[in-house]
Amino acid sequence: MMEITHNLRKEAIEIIPEGMFNFNETDNFDAYINDTAINAKQSVIAINLEKVEYIDSTGLGSLIKALNEAKKKGKEFLIFGATIKIQNIFKIARLEKFFSFISPVEFKTKYPSDEDSEIDSFIESI
Repeated sequence: MMEITHNLRKEAIEIIPEGMFNFNETDNFDAYINDTAINAKQSVIAINLEKVEYIDSTGLGSLIKALNEAKKKGKEFLIFGATIKIQNIFKIARLEKFFSFISPVEFKTKYPSDEDSEIDSFIESI
């Protein structure tokens, strides 16, 4: 079973699916996106794929659906952290041109969490 969690960041909500993103999990993912991310106050929905072991065509379809819902709400939709194996699945399906991919470092730099800000403040005070 795929676990899904999220982190709220200053301008982004980071959605973190973990496990197999396949036919059995798309309803769960779709509901999570609609219940948690689409109506969040953050202007960016970012999908962190670092912990996704596998994605099939229905998982890709869920990401397309989430992208379209985000666009309807005027939100930016990003993907980061995909392994080479997952990146290749996007390329084989010719979907890499429809999504905005950024590196994990770029995402965390551009959209710091409150914890990141606390650490920065602590370091500056030393």
